[in-house]
Amino acid sequence: MRILVVDDDAINRFLLINMLEQQGYLDTFEAEDGLVAVELAQRLKPDLVLLDVVMPKMDGHQVATILKKLTGDIYLPIIFITAVDDEESLARCLEAGGDDFVSKPVNKVILTAKIRVHARTRLLSKKAAEQNKQLYFYQNSTEREHKIVEHIFANALSVDKSFTQYLDYCLNPASNFNGDLFLASASPTGGMYFLIGDFTGHGLASAIGALPVSQAFQTMSRKGLSLMEMAETINQTLLMLLPDDMFFAAAIVEINNTGKQIDVWNGGMPNLLLQDASGKIMKRLVSRHMSLGILEANEFESDTERYEMKFGDRLVAFSDGIVELENQNKDMLGDDGIENWLSGQPDISVQEIIGKATEYLGSIKRKDDITIVIFTSQPFEPMVHKYMASKIPIKIIIELDAEHIKLADPVVDLVNVMTNQLGLHSIHSDLFTVLSELYNNALEHGVLELDSALKQSEDGFFAYY
Repeated sequence: MRILVVDDDAINRFLLINMLEQQGYLDTFEAEDGLVAVELAQRLKPDLVLLDVVMPKMDGHQVATILKKLTGDIYLPIIFITAVDDEESLARCLEAGGDDFVSKPVNKVILTAKIRVHARTRLLSKKAAEQNKQLYFYQNSTEREHKIVEHIFANALSVDKSFTQYLDYCLNPASNFNGDLFLASASPTGGMYFLIGDFTGHGLASAIGALPVSQAFQTMSRKGLSLMEMAETINQTLLMLLPDDMFFAAAIVEINNTGKQIDVWNGGMPNLLLQDASGKIMKRLVSRHMSLGILEANEFESDTERYEMKFGDRLVAFSDGIVELENQNKDMLGDDGIENWLSGQPDISVQEIIGKATEYLGSIKRKDDITIVIFTSQPFEPMVHKYMASKIPIKIIIELDAEHIKLADPVVDLVNVMTNQLGLHSIHSDLFTVLSELYNNALEHGVLELDSALKQSEDGFFAYY
């Protein structure tokens, strides 16, 4: 422990330093006046100061005030060594920044005891200062990392603004990072896709899975893949990436170029609601599948549901954050609650629904992210696509043996080759449908020589397949 002894009397300094050395305090240094004391303190950083009050040039009160300012948040104990004992003088010592005082002549036992007490406080203060410093750097580092992640998310997960004329949407996270996800992309056939999903939990841990989903969705949208292929691909991607206790509830929607026909794949999301122009709920597109990232490929089901809308009809999709809202009475809003808000309200906006949710919560803090998307059926404006089909005549011949047929899906591979290499993205879905039908007929009736008549009865149908 480093101790600074400040006294204008050389004998007093000698006696104090000798007393300290006898008690094991060997790291001591001395100053004959206030100016020297301040200079030494700045250079040598003492852990404790024994300070005389009456000195030339600068008295002890002035020195104490300066030293306290120099040490900042770290506690520097200053013990006044004084011959005065009146209350007013002692009070002034404490007001100037002193922490304790010892009367002259100095009692060795009392002085040593006070040094030990203040030394412990000094040590605790230094530890606290170091911890605060570490916390400060950690906070700055975390904030920087969050800003970087937010920047990446803002660019990777942004929704094309050209869709805002067709879609009314809002992502309202419960924390800095959103566990919900909303993506929209043009279809090469002139329609559009959108995906609304909800990862387990909320915050950064849940939001991190959004990046691979976004990349896969945008890539498949540009190729015009079917919802079945999208669901299977995203499921397989998340199955490899996510831990066992995490999954992704999602609804994927394709709207064809008429703006009327919709295909929906719903895995674990709340009901998607179809609302007519009068505000009546016409249909509930319920979840028919498990969430993504749970089932293996051989267990996964990817069939979709189709519906024909009329211009002015609305498709309303939302995450369970709004369904599971609880008010001050612990009453959950539920599916009925959100439907009551929508019924008879054909023009209610997403922001108005968010306002109702805020009102329903009252003073209760929301626990989950909320995402709401409303698509209004309407004619799509013609879209210019950058993909141009190849003008070069190309013939593709693929020879398959039994092992190829059993282990692979030739149609998917062939369609991917043709659309990627020949610029046929705009007809991907149609091409897949036609080639699938041709391939299945060739396999079932040509190679396996199955008779379609088998399928006329229920037992025969199962036997056929």
